[in-house]
Amino acid sequence: MKRRRTSKTRLKTVRKTQVQRRNETQGAILAASLRLLAEHGYARFSASRVAAMAGVSRGAQEHYYPTKNKLIAAATRFAMTEAVRHTRALAQTAAKSADPIAKFLTDSEHFFFTPVFRAMAEIMIAGRSDRALARIVNPIVLDARQVLNGIWTDTLGAAGYPRESAQQFIELTHYLLRGVFFVSNWLPYQIDRSEIVDAWRRVAPAMLQLSAVGRRTKSARTRRRGQPAP
Repeated sequence: MKRRRTSKTRLKTVRKTQVQRRNETQGAILAASLRLLAEHGYARFSASRVAAMAGVSRGAQEHYYPTKNKLIAAATRFAMTEAVRHTRALAQTAAKSADPIAKFLTDSEHFFFTPVFRAMAEIMIAGRSDRALARIVNPIVLDARQVLNGIWTDTLGAAGYPRESAQQFIELTHYLLRGVFFVSNWLPYQIDRSEIVDAWRRVAPAMLQLSAVGRRTKSARTRRRGQPAP
């Protein structure tokens, strides 16, 4: 009986090691995919270059991701999963912070100004002319963005800000930072991102409260006209 238990233990160890090796190989491939996209763009993206950058054989890569679109879809899911993990961790600290808005802006900058977002932008742009690719990656991005926004809506709501105001502020922040990203990376302008984010941070509390006041005023005016509030 003792030998059997030992054999089972060894078998579990071997299986765990195999799973670890598989996860490490897949992680290396996906990280290399995002790095290649960020550094060289979608036009120079190829499975062979990814394999070389990841330090794996082409056969190993094709075993897990047999087509280019499946590889990009997996890389997209990998990137967005990491974004959700980072956001959850930071939101937990924000719940105990005196300044949850600052935590939200830190998380937003982390997402939009790391090489991973540049890789994601390359994928999204490629999807405009490759509808098959768009049909695969767009739902992944949309689902993850819904989760990310929901985390911060809940966090800001728990801090006392109206939920509808928090949702609007989150979306406006992301529109702003996407624009700053594109200007910084692909347009011939020099901008100070930290100055822009600091200015946005200063107006954030008033914006969150004023947007709620504005909606209440609009609703009151609508009711006085005898129309239902939206």
